[in-house]
Amino acid sequence: MLLSGLIMLAFVLIHFFSIHLKFQKIGLRRFISFSAGVGISYVFLHLWPQVAHSQKIAEQEIHWLEGHVMHYALYIVALSGLVLVYTLDRLIARAYEVEEITKPNVIESTLFWAHIGFFSLYNMMIGYLLTHLEDMDTSLLIFFIAFSLHFITNDWGLRLHHEEAYDHYGRHFLSLSIFAGFIIGQWTDFPEYFIGSVEAFVTGAMTLNVVKHELPSEREGDLKGFLVGVVSAGFLFVLI
Repeated sequence: MLLSGLIMLAFVLIHFFSIHLKFQKIGLRRFISFSAGVGISYVFLHLWPQVAHSQKIAEQEIHWLEGHVMHYALYIVALSGLVLVYTLDRLIARAYEVEEITKPNVIESTLFWAHIGFFSLYNMMIGYLLTHLEDMDTSLLIFFIAFSLHFITNDWGLRLHHEEAYDHYGRHFLSLSIFAGFIIGQWTDFPEYFIGSVEAFVTGAMTLNVVKHELPSEREGDLKGFLVGVVSAGFLFVLI
């Protein structure tokens, strides 16, 4: 409880003080590439194996869903998370292309609140999951490392596109959503397959987010930073 509470507080502070993040151009490329490497390792070496484990539990606990669908239930939830993130991205991009010239202020506001709305829900899920790792110190350490870098990179991207709105509103919503998810996790008691479903949704969403938004393009990325992130995090996640 104490350790998970401290990690929740650290996540809140990362969001709240994200306005003070400053990177030099070269340092930024290396950090984002390193962070993407850690994220890729976390997704494939920790989150997806956890989805497989939760799927086995769901097959034992869920009795109202049978047959072929049951064998893929949590993978379908993970796929839903990925599809939702992609759909949100495409709808926002399409709206931006159509209306950016005639209604620049309206589309900017819509973009911002769509991003903040989704990531607030996403953060609530992460805060909720945090309460269910309290008895597993090594899992908490891995969770903290991976999501700290994930949040820093994500906040930097949001602030890059919506600086004024993010500074005034966004960071507060993201900070409060982590706290709200943590409180919900403390005061509710859902079946283990429900917790696994939340984690599966986060896994799908994070998979696309890391690959599409955090992994730099060939020109902007730093191969050395990416490989260091993948290898070092991979060893950490496998050995701990």
